[in-house]
Amino acid sequence: MAPETGISTEGNPMHASRSAAAPRDSRAWQTALDRALAAHDSEDAFAHYPHVAFAFPSSSPNPYSREYPLLNYRELKEWATSRGWRVRPAPERAPEGEEYSPPVRFTRLPPRASRDGAGPRYH
Repeated sequence: MAPETGISTEGNPMHASRSAAAPRDSRAWQTALDRALAAHDSEDAFAHYPHVAFAFPSSSPNPYSREYPLLNYRELKEWATSRGWRVRPAPERAPEGEEYSPPVRFTRLPPRASRDGAGPRYH
């Protein structure tokens, strides 16, 4: 069963519900994240760190929590960029005591043509 995910722009990062086995199923978390971002209309979206960490777990242990893995930002960045999003931590939105696992900000990238330098190409 894939986790259900919703995204918010109002300071409440996306939420996910999952079965007991779901935290280990990174593909299910990635699919839920992909669907939530695809349905999102705003330029910025925020996701809870644990939810994104379940989708992109690092092979290194999380020194701050045993409840969720450490986030593999390199893999997340590659995945998000391929879908038109830039990712960054959002420490200003971290609840007190959770500074080591801040929400993740997704910012929509401009259309590909404007990133590549729109205009004629000369051969």
